[in-house]
Amino acid sequence: MASAINPIGDLYKCQVVTLSRHLGIPAEIIDKPPSADLWQGQSDENELQLSYDLIDRVLYHWVDEFWSEERIINALEMFQGIDIDRVNSIFKRVIRSQFKRKMPLIAKVSGRTINREFRFPRDWHM
Repeated sequence: MASAINPIGDLYKCQVVTLSRHLGIPAEIIDKPPSADLWQGQSDENELQLSYDLIDRVLYHWVDEFWSEERIINALEMFQGIDIDRVNSIFKRVIRSQFKRKMPLIAKVSGRTINREFRFPRDWHM
């Protein structure tokens, strides 16, 4: 929420990797395991115990294709080694993190608050 525009915010990790390769981003940047760098050797996939490949597939079918959770799980069960509890954790994480996809609350301390009592017309041509 700290930027005016997020040009890759609507892409899946696999799409960001493909776009990065197309743009000629150095491989050492692209191939570095995603990490919040909370400590030495930490990686997001190890912490989640999920691969981004699996997360992308689940989210694509759930968000873009409107598949039900049950349909996604049934489709994934065809692949050996898929831990259904981990797949269910993806759904739970998305639901629990919904607040991150909304604008933050503004503490109401004044008479008129931007975007509440006072809204700017989009085309003031200033």
